Amino acid sequence: MILRTLFKIILSLLTLGHLAYGQSYHISFTQNGEVVKIENSVVRLKKEPFVIQVTLDSLDGVFVHCSKSPIVSYKAQKNRFPDFQQVGNKAGVESEFNVDQELFLQDNDRFSYWFYDPQHYDWHRFDANVYVSGSQVKATKTVRQFFDLILNEPRSLQAINEPIYLAFFSVTGSFKDKTAKLAQVETYQLIFED
Repeated sequence: MILRTLFKIILSLLTLGHLAYGQSYHISFTQNGEVVKIENSVVRLKKEPFVIQVTLDSLDGVFVHCSKSPIVSYKAQKNRFPDFQQVGNKAGVESEFNVDQELFLQDNDRFSYWFYDPQHYDWHRFDANVYVSGSQVKATKTVRQFFDLILNEPRSLQAINEPIYLAFFSVTGSFKDKTAKLAQVETYQLIFED
């Protein structure tokens, strides 16, 4: 009897773990064709084009925030977003297929949503070539410059002399019916060096 109860508990925990972790994403960075090492969430890059590699596993997309300020990254890590249910309405419009090859520098109230949903859209925010295998999507976003939404102007990588804070997060539930909850969060500090 005890063994059977223990078996049921373990089985239910495994099922809950699969449900909680079945939808996920993975982020990595490459530059000049080489994977960039990430140490304590710090990504050291040269002031040259780089690529953000995104793997979506059973997810349509991931929210992104990029800023010179660490505030949103900190709030995401602590699950302390004010007006979190409004995040979906605060997602900005980036170029289709990443033709501008830029990453938005945002204020603390703007986000991007990088998605792949071919059933509803014939475009996406990633570079044109996306690889799909079952429920997994592998996509890239090449960054040749930033676009500062606050100043409404492009910024070259050579002009970046301060850390850039990059936060990725996925949600469960829906912003539409106010049931969205923060799921996976990953934050990075990009340091650009000569």
